[in-house]
Amino acid sequence: MEQVKDENIVENVESKDNSVESTTTTNETSTETPSDQIYVPNSTLHSMVIFGLPKYLDSKKFTKFLEQNNVQFKKIKKIVKESFGIVSFDSVEDRDKYLEYFQGFQYDDKTKLKTEAKEEKSDRMKRKYEEKESEKKEDNRESKLQTIEEIVCPWYNIPYEEQLRKKKKQIEKVMINIKSTTRKESFHNLPQWLVKRDKTKEEKMCCKLEEIVPSPVTENYRNKAQYTIGYDVDKKPCVGFSLGRTGNGVTIVADPTNAPLISKRSNEIRRLFNEYITEPNLGSNRKPFDKNSHSGFWRQLTVRDFTSGETMATIQFNHKGLTAEELETEKNNLKNYFKSLPEEQRITSLSVQAYDGISNAAPVDLAVETIDGPEFIHENLLGCQFRVSANAFFQINTKATELLYSKVLDWAQVSQDTTLLDICCGTGTIGQCISKKVKKVIGLEISPDAVTDSINNAKLNQINNAEYIVGKAEDTLPTLLTKSNGGKDQEFIGIVDPPRGGLHGDVLKAIRTFEPIKKLVYVSCNQNSLIPDAAKLCKGISKTMKGTPFVPTKAIAFDLFPHTDLVELVVLFERVENNTTTSNTTTTTTTTTTNSETQGLENEKEKEENEKEEEDKKRKRDENEEIENENNEKKEIKLEN
Repeated sequence: MEQVKDENIVENVESKDNSVESTTTTNETSTETPSDQIYVPNSTLHSMVIFGLPKYLDSKKFTKFLEQNNVQFKKIKKIVKESFGIVSFDSVEDRDKYLEYFQGFQYDDKTKLKTEAKEEKSDRMKRKYEEKESEKKEDNRESKLQTIEEIVCPWYNIPYEEQLRKKKKQIEKVMINIKSTTRKESFHNLPQWLVKRDKTKEEKMCCKLEEIVPSPVTENYRNKAQYTIGYDVDKKPCVGFSLGRTGNGVTIVADPTNAPLISKRSNEIRRLFNEYITEPNLGSNRKPFDKNSHSGFWRQLTVRDFTSGETMATIQFNHKGLTAEELETEKNNLKNYFKSLPEEQRITSLSVQAYDGISNAAPVDLAVETIDGPEFIHENLLGCQFRVSANAFFQINTKATELLYSKVLDWAQVSQDTTLLDICCGTGTIGQCISKKVKKVIGLEISPDAVTDSINNAKLNQINNAEYIVGKAEDTLPTLLTKSNGGKDQEFIGIVDPPRGGLHGDVLKAIRTFEPIKKLVYVSCNQNSLIPDAAKLCKGISKTMKGTPFVPTKAIAFDLFPHTDLVELVVLFERVENNTTTSNTTTTTTTTTTNSETQGLENEKEKEENEKEEEDKKRKRDENEEIENENNEKKEIKLEN
């Protein structure tokens, strides 16, 4: 293992070595050439690596050691703090001679040296070139088109049970990372829960992880699909999915009928619209948007298809260069086409969106105009009904979402005395599903439109104990604390279901400092943002993160996205209780122990910081010495030339 480690170090040093070697050559123009014609500076030198040298040995002392053994070398390299040195010769014969000479050489009473031939730069470049070319031939994914299955459902060919096992392993790594990140965040004040779990050793994860919950449906489960409108491989207009990234020059769109995620009703609406833009006699002679020339009309079709039976289609087009009259004609033609369809094929809500930007994605709050039917459609969740507008967020797997929300309700352990804080509540789905079991629901949301939807949904579900506040959570939470008289004699439980970017730092601070929240249920759609959020919630008290820390107590994953690598994770955090509520003796002992442990940790951290500072100083001295040695080597090389 030690020899492998040294070999890795050699690879890292080579880049530094090359900077010295390059001083003896003239500049060459970089061109793509066959591997056997690659020109490499100083490629005629033949080198070996000597392992087992003292770390204090520098280039001068290493040179003296070689001269004492009558070694006729061309060049040497030795870095302080590394246990190996590199010696270069003019011929393979000389190198092989000293390879044998120093193999097992008794350097001192305790150390025997080891030697190994070093792969030359020319050989290494040739090998890497050939490996790269071989990889291109075997799997050149950037230059070839992906299939619809690879784009929409990359795990479609993996048995579902195996998919669940893979996702469980992903989540286990997340749980381990939460623990390690919390430790790093708590450098000066390690929380007691982490100290105790570190002592057990067997708890690698931050808390217990329950078995992953599979999706009740694995085929045709998506209730929302966004289709690109472009051209297929035969240059014909097509409504489907792009077969690659536009940044890689791929703009071809393919029919997604075989993709197992898309609902049958959604695919039928897509097919009908595909006919509309390809058949001139149906009312449209406009062309799809071309991402290269940024010209054309039709851009995107978004379809929502709910278990309630209601459907919505939003068609995005490029209005640049068209008059208001021309746009009105297109909207009327579109409306008449869908209204002329048989009853079973008609759409509940039809809307359009004008967008002339260059990027594929339009702003999330870009206005939508409804041209037929209501501005929203409805979906049912756990006995509640929710209206969903074109720009509103809603979970894409309704059946699996019901299982997830049921678990959130179970873990929250609410009662009729509970005030539920639905932080980042969106349209109010989670809070309203729980509203009948709590005293009051208070939803906090920064988006005014989302709060309007929440209020309307509360009226729709005849919920009278829900209140929604517009504003930043870091501003509204302290206001609630004042209104609630510091939360005394009240039970607060928080729920967060943030977007993929996670919670804002100020929101995390507000939750930490709002002490009345004893439990927090975190629903994560992106575990990369959950890890730092959890660390901030659970780290020790500091100047930047005040308030009693939370403790992760249990977690569970829900597969809302079969045939992909995505998963939804729910983590229950509970506030750490002070151990000062028993007897006076117990209180004194606990406090003394805690202070002693804390002082010990602080002393240990201070010692580590001092050692690290000394190491940094020594490293800088060594680096300065090495730079001086390299400069001397460069001078010697120039004199030789």
